[in-house]
Amino acid sequence: MKHLIQLLFFICLSVSWVITASSDDSDGCIACHQIIDEDRDDDEKIMTHIMEDVHFQKGLSCSDCHGGNPNAGDDEDEAMWDVDDFVGAVDKKDQPRFCGKCHSDPEYMRQYSAHIKTDQESQYWTSHHGQKLTENDEHVAVCTDCHGVHGIYPIKDPRSLVYHMNVPTTCKRCHSDKDIMANSGLPTDQFDKYKSSVHGTALFDKKDIGAPACNDCHGNHGAMPPTILSISDICGTCHANNAELFKGSHLREIFIKENIKLCEGCHNHHDILKPTDEALNWSENETCSHCHSDGQDKANRLAGTLFNIIDSLNNKIEEAIETVDLAENKGMEVSELFFSLEDAHKNLIQTRTSIHSFNEEFVRKTSEDGYKAADAAIIGAEQALTEFGFRKKGLIVFSLILTFFVIVLYLKLKSMENK
Repeated sequence: MKHLIQLLFFICLSVSWVITASSDDSDGCIACHQIIDEDRDDDEKIMTHIMEDVHFQKGLSCSDCHGGNPNAGDDEDEAMWDVDDFVGAVDKKDQPRFCGKCHSDPEYMRQYSAHIKTDQESQYWTSHHGQKLTENDEHVAVCTDCHGVHGIYPIKDPRSLVYHMNVPTTCKRCHSDKDIMANSGLPTDQFDKYKSSVHGTALFDKKDIGAPACNDCHGNHGAMPPTILSISDICGTCHANNAELFKGSHLREIFIKENIKLCEGCHNHHDILKPTDEALNWSENETCSHCHSDGQDKANRLAGTLFNIIDSLNNKIEEAIETVDLAENKGMEVSELFFSLEDAHKNLIQTRTSIHSFNEEFVRKTSEDGYKAADAAIIGAEQALTEFGFRKKGLIVFSLILTFFVIVLYLKLKSMENK
């Protein structure tokens, strides 16, 4: 039995070796580089992830990118050096055009996807990275710095370097490196600021892939720093109402004239924190006082008025919630009042958004529906509490009457027993 098991083991091993050998023989590039990788450190191995690479999965192999003759066996000259179209390691400055040979050809790319874009290379040359590359800056990012080399995954694969949740970490590899960024004039704390921001918290902590990452604001292949005029359009992609209101406000032209970036002027950029009502509280917050001194009564008064409108509405809603909760805890049916509370809460959000108009009359008018909804909830809850009080009194009276009849009945029975 022991010899039979050994025989089966050697048969399986032989079959496995034959299959592997025949597979390697079909592509000399793979066969040779698998052997070469055995003596390399893990971070230098070429073939580690090649089988999972999106190109390999689509049927492309080494020679489709690097040229050469994959059928030359172990003859290096015939496989590479004597072949005119062979390309070895690609210089950094040549990478965009090297990848662009395929990715800029609509007819070629259409056979793999009808929706894939073919303007990545042309966009890259307009980007800050591309412009610096033409100046022979070796530190700028090229295709492989963001996408990887021989282990490129589809962008929707969580393992991909450019999967949405991985984009900030990928950008960080260069933009947080003080040596790489030494001559750029740019700071290296963007990632740390972003990670603690409202966007970074949503992406990393809440796993919300709808939260913006670096490329949502700066672009992908055509990445550039936003300009004063473009910043509101970028933010407005998600915050459409805020952007539209600010666009019609008197502050927009002032910001442009004073060279202040629109949304960024109040909210910052990488370290955007969750806005609070206190941002309008002149005595408690410095948002407005960055540009307006305490002596500017008009701006001070407007900020205070807007803060009071929102704070008053918020207090009214809290009062409504407490009153409805009290009625519900008494056992009263108040389910319909929750619709009024929801309407009031939605209006509070709209009112907070409306401050981007910097128009007191507009903000006050926007808040009116919130007050009406909150008042409706309060009135409904108070009616329920009044009904509860009436029922409570009725129950007490009924209990007293019932008790009286019980006592009378008891005395009557006692009297009958004595007779």
